[in-house]
Amino acid sequence: MSTLTEPPRATTVTKTKDEILCETCGDQLEPDHPGIQCVQGHHYCTECSANIVRLFFSEPEQNIPLRCQKCCIELIPNVFERQLTEEQLGIYINHILVFSLAKGFLRGDERLDHCPFCTNAVIRNIHAAHIFYCDHPECGKVSCLICRKACPKIEDDYAMDEEIAEMEKHFKCAELADDKHELDRYVELGQKVPCPTCGLAGMKDDACTHMTCPKCSQLWCYFCADDKHELDRYVELGQKVPCPTCGLAGMKDDACTHMTCPKCSQLWCYFCGKKVEDCERARDSNNGIFDHNHNWERNPKRCPMYLTQLSELDNRWPEDEFECLAMLHRNRSLRLLREAFEKLGEERIKQVDDHFNTITTCGFTYEEILEEDHTLIKYPQIS
Repeated sequence: MSTLTEPPRATTVTKTKDEILCETCGDQLEPDHPGIQCVQGHHYCTECSANIVRLFFSEPEQNIPLRCQKCCIELIPNVFERQLTEEQLGIYINHILVFSLAKGFLRGDERLDHCPFCTNAVIRNIHAAHIFYCDHPECGKVSCLICRKACPKIEDDYAMDEEIAEMEKHFKCAELADDKHELDRYVELGQKVPCPTCGLAGMKDDACTHMTCPKCSQLWCYFCADDKHELDRYVELGQKVPCPTCGLAGMKDDACTHMTCPKCSQLWCYFCGKKVEDCERARDSNNGIFDHNHNWERNPKRCPMYLTQLSELDNRWPEDEFECLAMLHRNRSLRLLREAFEKLGEERIKQVDDHFNTITTCGFTYEEILEEDHTLIKYPQIS
């Protein structure tokens, strides 16, 4: 049985019981290493810890509270703070203070907007314009809160043609913002499957397809997925599958795909993304999620317990577990992106891509999304 956790950013780390390895790069660490570590025992070397620091400062409002990159558990503050320079520590404390104070003062019709270029944050109406005028005396920049880039600061009555053209780009940001967010969710959801009860997203990292949600304890199957959550969430970053009950996203950390969510204790299948109650099983069965795997090769509504079993039925699938995972997430990404095209329309998608490069940078071509066969398992004719 696996526990759903956030995936490492770069590599899959294999370690023996007594080894301490960096969850991102796989380097071996000393027990008293100075890098980041979480209460769940996930460790990061000093170089990868520095990358986590840079990630925080790139968008601090999106990274508070600080969480482990693998399991999403909140970090003990001083573990993160010891990675900071004196200057960074002052900026970090300002962000934490602003975040903490704002949580207590925000009304339902208000939001907290952060300047992308300094620590300044302002409480504004949720319908306020996306152009942000920073009033911090040491900043004073004008920025677009959608693309997070600087806007021209027009101080005269008459703007230059270049300034007008630049502002028109940011007005286009506002026009395309909703479509951009929706397309981003489609791109991201392709790398994970949500828990069908709570929507927590996560990902398996090797063999069996049974998932137990860490947020709500829902048992489900990773392979057949829940269409409602695919359309509702399109969720978070990267190579993971969300718990179908609470939505916590992560990846499985041992052989079997029966996942247990560390947040809500939901049991689910990593392959189809469904909790055990919703998985197709034999009537009056009493073996729980294991019955979801029985005769999977003859029942398209059921799932294999191990990804490596797929090659015995469909020769497109590799025999290696990690190559199977890569193929599973590639297929899922392409299917969801095709849904996005069908929902938004190709012309609208191209407008979003021209402005934000969402498709250009997602790793797939238009031809792969629109023309490739996305059939997950090709079953032979069964007589």
